[in-house]
Amino acid sequence: MMKKVTSLSNDQFNTLIADKRELKKFMKHPQNEKIEAGWANISGEQLQEIPSGAMYLTQSALGEGKPQVLLVSTDENGQKQVYESDTTVEFLKSHDVSPVLPKDRDQQLQVSYRKLLEAHDQEQPQQVESMLTRVNAEKDYVQLKGLTLKEGTFTRDQVDAMESRVSVHYYDQKQAKEQGQYKGDYKQELLHELEKPSEESQYKAAYKQQLLTQLGISQEKTTEKEPNKQGDQEKQEPVQLKAKEETPQEKEQRLAKMREFEQKHSFDKVYRLKKEVLQKLKGLYLTYSQREKLTKLEKTLDTEKKDHDQQKKEEKSQNGFVKFFARNKGTSPTQKKKESQEVER
Repeated sequence: MMKKVTSLSNDQFNTLIADKRELKKFMKHPQNEKIEAGWANISGEQLQEIPSGAMYLTQSALGEGKPQVLLVSTDENGQKQVYESDTTVEFLKSHDVSPVLPKDRDQQLQVSYRKLLEAHDQEQPQQVESMLTRVNAEKDYVQLKGLTLKEGTFTRDQVDAMESRVSVHYYDQKQAKEQGQYKGDYKQELLHELEKPSEESQYKAAYKQQLLTQLGISQEKTTEKEPNKQGDQEKQEPVQLKAKEETPQEKEQRLAKMREFEQKHSFDKVYRLKKEVLQKLKGLYLTYSQREKLTKLEKTLDTEKKDHDQQKKEEKSQNGFVKFFARNKGTSPTQKKKESQEVER
């Protein structure tokens, strides 16, 4: 996109391209500094769309970059000639032309307004630095907006429309970012939870350690039986292992966790977990005394289960009797006799 700076006669064009000192003077360029200028490489199709006899701004004065202009003329044979050159902000202002092209000014406004929105969001009442950032962002945008309106690059309605577009886009992105962040955090939380051993597995591990301690077996050195691939594996000797060393505090913590678990869950669930651990330990290569002790522990557990089931059965029967007694309590002898006669009939 180009913007017309001024009209240019063929004579002016020829003078400027012939002598760079004249070109510098015309562009208000310091004579002691080099000016970049030369013939432009523009295709014939693009050249047809550019009116002759004029100078056009083709590059904005942004940052340290110098503004550039295109000089277009027609020679004696009717052929267009295009020459490009650096220019100065002073030269453009002398022709009431903004040194920034509309497309670049629009981009500047959008970036500055977005920074203002971000500064508003990030401002914290107790943080002076964040307040200063917001004040500076607001000052920069107000100045740029005022300059844009003064230049006439855009109307106030156009600037308001730009602010509306940027605001909608900014808050849409912010919402999407927050949602993405939440999903990422939730995913991370789930991964942490998945990595954590379940209450059941923790309890089973604690109960297993308790059994191993009673059996005099170290948990680190336990190996489960593998399918027999060679006959001599069946003759493998049991491995004598030592119990895992625990401090009194560690042991108490382990037992406390087990008690806490047992209080939170039903006897049947605890029994099932213990049986799973016992079955797993049976798969280890144990000494005779270890296996015998394990069998006794399992029988004790099964006895507890049997007693528990019997107690539940008795409680159920007793509850039924209590309900029956409560239902018939307060019935008169006449009513009872009548009910009895009705039953006999």
